[in-house]
Amino acid sequence: MTVIELLDRAKQAIESGENSLHAAAEDIAAAQAQGATQRQIAEAVGKSAAWVNRLLQWRQSSYKDDTPFGPQAKASRRRAQRVQATEQKRQKKKHATTSEQAHAAAARARAETAKAEAAKAKADAEKAKAEAAKAKADARAARAKAKAKRHSFFSFGDNTATKEIRRHPRDLLVKALGMLGSEHAGERANAAVIVEKQRKQLGLTWDELIIPADEAKARAA
Repeated sequence: MTVIELLDRAKQAIESGENSLHAAAEDIAAAQAQGATQRQIAEAVGKSAAWVNRLLQWRQSSYKDDTPFGPQAKASRRRAQRVQATEQKRQKKKHATTSEQAHAAAARARAETAKAEAAKAKADAEKAKAEAAKAKADARAARAKAKAKRHSFFSFGDNTATKEIRRHPRDLLVKALGMLGSEHAGERANAAVIVEKQRKQLGLTWDELIIPADEAKARAA
């Protein structure tokens, strides 16, 4: 087998991993026996000359150690593996922390949204309550107005003052005044007594009871 073929096979063995270094060492030694220098071998397999020399020394020791690079190199690789594992664990933890922070931020945003919606709902409820209270007050006012209308007041008076009389006393007074035109003297006398009694109960003078002519005319218009 030629040097080129030996070194090509050695390169493939090296690339296969540490378990194939024994075969690589044998091919490199065979290539060296055919005149290849360690520099040429290093260039062909993609390693340094020192690496090739260490591999050949490992072969000369009849593969005494498990690796051509000794316990220190093996420990170094283990340390590197531990460092790499630690870094991977740290990155994983960092990613998890970032994810947790994102979830927490999203949860806070949802909580703030819910809080704002609750505040708006409370404000709407307060507004509705105020509107209901106003409607209730308006209803009470309307009922009071309607009640007052049922018990209407009627005004009599002179040019200087106006006093109001409830419907019932007014109706009684008007009825009694109408009886003053009765053909029977007794009814007329009785009506006059009633009229005067009603006037006194109302606390009004006849001048206050009688509507001025211009006002009567305005009402009739």
